[in-house]
Amino acid sequence: MSGIRGSQRLENYASKLIKSLQDHTAEIFPPDAQKTLRSYSMKEVGDLIGVNPNTFRHYIKTYADHMPTGKLVNGNRRYFTAEEMQEIREFLWKEGRIGIKEYRRRQPGEEMKAITVFNLKGGVSKTSSTVHLAEILALRGYRVLAVDLDAQASLTNLFGLTPEAMPDMPSSYNVISYKNPLPVRDVIRKTYFPGIDIIPASMDIIEFEYETALSFRDGGTSSPFHSRMAEGLSQVRDDYDIVLFDTPPQLSFAVISALFASSGMIIPLTASMLDVMSLSTFMTMAAELMAVVEEQDQDKTYDFIRFMITRYETGDQPQLQVASFMRTVLGDAVMNNEFLKSTAIGDAANTKQPLFEVEPRDITKSTYDRVMASISGMADEVEADLRKAWGRT
Repeated sequence: MSGIRGSQRLENYASKLIKSLQDHTAEIFPPDAQKTLRSYSMKEVGDLIGVNPNTFRHYIKTYADHMPTGKLVNGNRRYFTAEEMQEIREFLWKEGRIGIKEYRRRQPGEEMKAITVFNLKGGVSKTSSTVHLAEILALRGYRVLAVDLDAQASLTNLFGLTPEAMPDMPSSYNVISYKNPLPVRDVIRKTYFPGIDIIPASMDIIEFEYETALSFRDGGTSSPFHSRMAEGLSQVRDDYDIVLFDTPPQLSFAVISALFASSGMIIPLTASMLDVMSLSTFMTMAAELMAVVEEQDQDKTYDFIRFMITRYETGDQPQLQVASFMRTVLGDAVMNNEFLKSTAIGDAANTKQPLFEVEPRDITKSTYDRVMASISGMADEVEADLRKAWGRT
């Protein structure tokens, strides 16, 4: 390809990749196919609702005429859909059989909480952390809104939406754009996963950076860039319990707008000294930029800022040493549970199926149980931070 301009070569490569990815997606998920969830075992449902197995069996027998009883498989194993799990939780709450700890959904007087998953470093499992947290929190009963701010739209793709194949699909850009922004309800899309809606991403989000730069030069009466996401989400503050922002590895104006709309921050990073060194630089820069933004809102505070160690291998001694170093320096800000590195997570990403959508029998049991325990532990810590922010004991 000598003699061809660099721009043309890159465009040729991009075209080949786009075509191949479209073919790959069509093969795995035909145009008329819809992503569906697996069913969940009686033990899984009991764990996710917060009821011990014996009590749950009693409820199934006692309230068989009033709530879903699942489907018997092989005559003795009972499985439930995610929708049935939601119905069971609602019924048990109304009957007073579970308390606020198990019901989880925010109560009157409690505000919707937004959390930004954020790091300038790439390859630290931001999207994987976001999607698995979103799914386990939804299965535990929260109403979750996932917001994709990354032009690569990885989170959007994981929920079965392909921006390249849907050029007219509104995206997160349309919520915060200076040019004819859309009401956020016109952008939000239902997903196949009960309890999760999404504001998808597209390449258009890059336009927001140019628009914001021009707004500094031209002035005008539009809302400042940092408050635009918060203003958009205010339209649906009664519809969700939790908002999760998945962000690109850059401190863009769109990311700052998400940070300003959030009351919590999760910073994923690997247990590598190089990552820790870059983290200190990134936090210094982020602090300086946030300080400028905070001058516009003196009351802006965060309920929590937590560091999540990702891609963790328990038998890796250097990782163990770096994790110990981080906990010594940053204390309780570092989450106790690490997001383990696992082939199960990698395979799930390749097939656009996060772990909660994969049949457990398709994965080695010890591997599945270990990763699930990791994700559940992380979710427990996030829930504890949310309960504290809501003022619950």
